[in-house]
Amino acid sequence: MKRLFCRLLGLMLVCSLMISFVSCGKKSDGHSSKIYYVNTDKTNITAVDYSFTATSTEGQIREAINMLGKDTENIDYITTIPSGLDLKRWKLNDGTLELYFVGDYDSLDVYTEVLVRAAIVKTLVQIDKVKSVSFYINNAPLIDLNGETVGAMTADTFIDDFGQETDSLLSTELKLYFASADGMSLVSENRQVYYSRNVSIEKIVMEQLLKGPDDSRLLSALPAGTKLNSISVSENGVCIANFDATIETPITGITEKVTLYSIVNSLTELDSIKQVQILVNGETPHMSNVDVDLATAVSRNDDIINFTTFDEEETFIEEDEFISEDEDIDSEEETVQE
Repeated sequence: MKRLFCRLLGLMLVCSLMISFVSCGKKSDGHSSKIYYVNTDKTNITAVDYSFTATSTEGQIREAINMLGKDTENIDYITTIPSGLDLKRWKLNDGTLELYFVGDYDSLDVYTEVLVRAAIVKTLVQIDKVKSVSFYINNAPLIDLNGETVGAMTADTFIDDFGQETDSLLSTELKLYFASADGMSLVSENRQVYYSRNVSIEKIVMEQLLKGPDDSRLLSALPAGTKLNSISVSENGVCIANFDATIETPITGITEKVTLYSIVNSLTELDSIKQVQILVNGETPHMSNVDVDLATAVSRNDDIINFTTFDEEETFIEEDEFISEDEDIDSEEETVQE
């Protein structure tokens, strides 16, 4: 009886091992997975069933990246890696897949950026040996709106229902002021932005100013490379914006007065801000060609704003050209009749 029991036990162990090997074989041979794409309306991501043809980790990474950047030809979802952003190289480092992007990543609005990141990460962490994914933009680690490094991300970094993510994001239209082409006045530019409720709106204004204008006919009034050290608003409506010393760098063709009021006028568009105190590393800035006391808070200046819009100028030109063409035609007809 004892010998029979041992034989039965041995048979059970063999069967268990066979089942385990079969299961392992199915896991490595099937390669069934999902590619995540951004929805066309950019409100969520869509998982599309996909079977890898490659069997190695490296091959599957290449295959997944290719699919993420490929046109979907589907009306419900779009290419995950947007145009203008190229993945130049990648490296698998101790379970973390490092992706090195080149391009204008900052042009993505906050919500779309979250969706793109989530779709890429959720796709790649399904691959064997890829435990997490980190982003590098133009050779620098990806940072969030608070200036903190995002670091390695897993599928758990992102919620499954991105409708909930909307609750932590706000949307508003900002009126920003940039330098006119001659550098002597300010021209407003409206911009729709999405931002985290954990980031102050005054910081968003400065981040957008530092990005520069969308319209190629306008100029950034802030020196390239300027960094915002801190920004806050007091109870009496004074915004204290503390920059690094780069803000004092003269810009060829743009007056310091335009630089000053690009900041002040943009921030005072916010209802909560009445005046702006500008600091450079905590001290009074050195701007010699301005006619206000920078040791105190500065009020808005509407006199420096150029209220003529480009649309009005273009329409006026088009009307002139249309009238001129009519007059030329009339003149030619009169000549023929004569």
